[in-house]
Formats: sequence, C-alpha cells, structure tokens
Amino acid sequence: MADVDVVVVGAGMAGVVAARTLTARGLSVVVLEAESHTGGRIRTERRPGLRLEHGGIFHTHGYRAMARLLREVGLDGETVAIPTGFHTALRRGGTWHHVDYGSVPGPLRTSALSVRDKVSVLKAAGPILVSRPKDLGDLVSFAGRDSRAVTDGLTPTAGGWFTAAPHEFLWGVTSDQLSAAMLALQLHVFSGQLREIAGGADRLVTTLAQGLDVRHDTPVDQVEDTGDGVVVHARGEQITARRAVLACPADVTARIWAQAPAPVAAHLTIPYSRIDYVYLRTREAISLTAQGRPVGMEVVTTPEVGQATMGGIYLANSWAEEGGLLLVTAARPARAEDLDDTELADRLQVDVEKYHPEVVGQVTDRVVMRHQPYTPTFGPGTVRRLAAARAVLPAGNVDLAGDHMTAPWVDGAIRSGQQAAERITDHLGA
Repeated sequence: MADVDVVVVGAGMAGVVAARTLTARGLSVVVLEAESHTGGRIRTERRPGLRLEHGGIFHTHGYRAMARLLREVGLDGETVAIPTGFHTALRRGGTWHHVDYGSVPGPLRTSALSVRDKVSVLKAAGPILVSRPKDLGDLVSFAGRDSRAVTDGLTPTAGGWFTAAPHEFLWGVTSDQLSAAMLALQLHVFSGQLREIAGGADRLVTTLAQGLDVRHDTPVDQVEDTGDGVVVHARGEQITARRAVLACPADVTARIWAQAPAPVAAHLTIPYSRIDYVYLRTREAISLTAQGRPVGMEVVTTPEVGQATMGGIYLANSWAEEGGLLLVTAARPARAEDLDDTELADRLQVDVEKYHPEVVGQVTDRVVMRHQPYTPTFGPGTVRRLAAARAVLPAGNVDLAGDHMTAPWVDGAIRSGQQAAERITDHLGA
C-alpha cells in the first residue's frame, strides 16, 4: 500500500497549487521542497524598513487564474495598482522615449519607432489581437504561431528595441530567441492595470500553502515509476505513492526522472535565462520620467547598451518605508556572471548615476541578487514540443508542473499546477 496518494516535488507556486487542488479532491499529498522556504522564485525578503522581491512581482487583469485564487483566499482586496502602469522609458539613440506597453495604441504614439517600424509592429500584432486564446496562462493556446520568432516580420528597430524591452527586462532574452507564441500571449496578458500584492509577492503562495504537508530542506534524488505507482528517493528515505507531480525546473526534473518518455525528455532540454540585479536604497524617493511623463520602468536593450552594464530599472519606492528603492538589472551583453557582487553593484550604480545625476550621493545600501536558472526560454518550436510532452503524461504515474509546462509568468505556474492536478484526478477518478 502506498504511503500517500501523491508526492509533489517542489513548493513553488506550481507545486503548491497542484498540492492544494489535489488535497481539495480528497487525496493525501506530501510536498517535498529542497529549499528552506516555500514559493520558489516567488520570494519576498523582509528587512528593517523595506522588502526585497526575487520574482513574481506584478500581475495584470489577464492573470485570470491568479485573480481567482486571490479571491478564494481573501487577498483580492489587498492588491494595489501601480500608478505608472506599463509606462516605460525606452533608451534609443541616447534618448529616453516614452512607451506605454499596456495599450494597443502604444506603438503608434512612441517616438522610439519610425512609421515603417510602427507598421511592422501593427502587422504582427493585428492578427494576434483579433484572436482570443482559450487560456491566457498557457502558451499552447498559441501553438500555431510557434514556427516563427518574435522578430520575424519586424524591422530591426522594432525587434531590437520595442519588443526587446519587455523580453530582455522581464525574461533576460532578446526577442529573436523567443517564439512568436510568446508575443501573442503577451499582447493579451500585459494590458490594463499593473498590480502588486500589498506587503509582498509571496503572500499568495504562502497563504495557499497553509494546511499542506510541506517538508522543507528535503531534496529529491530520484523518482521511479514502478508501473503501479511511484517511489520517491529523498535524503536517504523512500516514499511510495500512487502518483507524483514534479514541479521543478526542467533540468532538475530531467535529472531526477530518468524514465521520462522521449517527448517529455525532449521538452526538458528547454534552456533557462539568468538574471543579475542590485537593489539600490536611496535617502530620498527617486522618480523616473520620459518626455515629461512619469514611468515605472526604464529599459536599455542590447543594441543600446554599448560599454554600459545596466539593462533596466524598476521603480520600487513603495517597498521602502522611508526614502526610495531602485531595482537595477544587468544587461545581457555585460556578462554579469563574470563579475563579483561588489563590481556588479559598482558598475550598476555608476550607470544609474550617469543616467540620473540626482542619484549621486543618495545611495545608502546595495543588495545584489542573482538567479540562475531564472525563467524558461520558449524559442521557436518549443511550444509544440511542450504540447507533445503534455500529450503523453496521462499514460504514466509521473506528471509535471512549473512555468516550463505552460508560460513563464505567475499565471503560467498556477495553470501548470492546476493542469497537472486535473490530469491526475482524472486518472485516479478522484
């Protein structure tokens, strides 16, 4: 007899949602987490007078699954709209150009693009906007657009600056590395208000985890599908279960599940980006503008970086009780992985002060953060491989969750956990 109905490996958002859904269906569930905290990349560090976020910072009205969970746990009234929304300063030709990434007319109004550039963006976006995907948390909804890269059909400027800004800032990759399915889903999801959970991005996932049997500091070495169930090897112990959900990064899943079917193994080769950034705490709150309009983000894309290190700034003043806070990312060409923390912080601070002289003498503290792996990179063809992998999962006793199984944002992680739980309950008749 199995020790438990389902073992979930990983207590990030995907794993927690899967476990919560399975538990609600009457199944016994154990969650094994290698780290000492719940939430995975969605982690909030609370320090005296401020908080620092690791990931999953914001959401939009397009995050439908997340909105439902916020309502279920009573946190829907504790989200706040970011006043600057998707208004962004895009660096081109040594000048900051205002762009509103949250509105359809945004490309038409920005001075960063020529008429020819704008026409290419509209030609790419038009067919996407008139088609509505079934699931805004799942790239497979747009698998038909997976044969092309985001930049196909765009002018070099539109692809190297306009579409590249959110891709490089949020996912750490250039637009030519991404499937057009990413742009398609992004255009539907990133619109309307930009919102944060008051008090920290981790509040949703930690609330969802309440009541679950989550065992931290328990790395899993191997998962075996025995045909009539699974055996999970963790820290020298074995746990038997009827099913398992591996809610881990793709490379971890591939390592611990050597029996993965060929379509799944092919999907698990998906690459991940990395992100390196520094938090700069300032004596006074700093504001950002572009062409006289307030913005919440600045982005310097790869063609514009030159010898600089900075790739962008996210204005995080509301996370500090006093003064201000800037989240400053390193650009990809800067190869931040080759710099130690002090040199990286020095270079990023120098760049911020170059672009914003008012910051000179304002910085009181610096905290460097690095994440590798960060998010899965869905290049052309990867969404179709994902669909093929998901098609074979119901045949076995091991299922998968995580943003690599749906889409690389919080709603994707949530949907992946829900989908894995649905496949398992359908199989078990729960």
